[in-house]
Amino acid sequence: MVTLTGHATYRERIALPPDARLSVAIADVSRMDTAAPVIASTEFATEGWQVPLAFTLDYDASKIDPRGRYAVSARITDGAGQLVWITDTHTSLPAPGQAVELMLVRVQR
Repeated sequence: MVTLTGHATYRERIALPPDARLSVAIADVSRMDTAAPVIASTEFATEGWQVPLAFTLDYDASKIDPRGRYAVSARITDGAGQLVWITDTHTSLPAPGQAVELMLVRVQR
């Protein structure tokens, strides 16, 4: 097992709701025109913490094909499960031991 560490953040000075949840996932984005299989994911309540939100995500290194493309993404939902923040750009899975910084953008309603 390998542990990915990082932070999820956004630029705006907007507080998260106290019941917000952060989800982080690693997906295989090698294939076109198909849903990207999720290699590993984690989700937790922010419990009033604000950005940058630190996270760790354990994944099985044997599921990573060196010829493949893998992306790390994040999303923040409110207590009702409504999407509030999401990554909107590709962030490659870093080499083991390297951290990742995920920049989120606000979802317009």
